[in-house]
Amino acid sequence: MTSPSIPDLNSIECYRGRWPDPDVPLGEPTWLYYEIDTVADVVLRTVDVFADGRIERNSIALEERKGDRCPSLVEGPFMDTVRSAPLDPIPAVEFEELWQRGRDTPVLFPDGFPKTAQF
Repeated sequence: MTSPSIPDLNSIECYRGRWPDPDVPLGEPTWLYYEIDTVADVVLRTVDVFADGRIERNSIALEERKGDRCPSLVEGPFMDTVRSAPLDPIPAVEFEELWQRGRDTPVLFPDGFPKTAQF
């Protein structure tokens, strides 16, 4: 596995967005948080906050922990999403506070899931 490049801290931005519909479906987060490397247009980490108070987090590092490659936590250019979706910039410290309270919840390759994806 190749080591991912370390992003320039000046290129890191954090965003928050509410679930896009007024009625949040059961099992979906009310708030979605993203940490972005804006130069590479890569989502490095995410935090999902649920109505019941649960906080789940994911990162490229979590997804790659067993040797799989995960170039970003979302598909496609994320900065285009930021421009077209109701996402608000937030301070990095706000993102980090939620990250520290969250539970690791990898999505792409949870424990025990066969890893066959090719990027």
